[in-house]
Amino acid sequence: MAKLDDAQVIREVSERIDHAISQNRQRERIVVAVLMSLFSVGLALILLGSIGNRMTLIVPGGIVQLTVAYPVRRLIKLREDNMRLQIIPQLLRLAEIKEAKVLAAQLISRLINQV
Repeated sequence: MAKLDDAQVIREVSERIDHAISQNRQRERIVVAVLMSLFSVGLALILLGSIGNRMTLIVPGGIVQLTVAYPVRRLIKLREDNMRLQIIPQLLRLAEIKEAKVLAAQLISRLINQV
């Protein structure tokens, strides 16, 4: 019966993690859309400023291009969070003996703190 309980816990944890990952993927799509928008606007401003020889468009375009770094960092963080979440059910499955379960619980708490 203990194995059934462990399997049920793993199933529930896996379902919650899958839900969290799907939410992260939705956020990831939003970040990619913002990233593409910022890049397009910045590039358009730089091109229009270059064509018309207007620094008043080139400088804001360059600033917008620099702001692209924030969404990229956010995207990388979401990917790292997804990887951490995907590791947790595997750790639970590998924890057969009591010592392994304790070590897995400690590692899981560290991973959760990083997320």
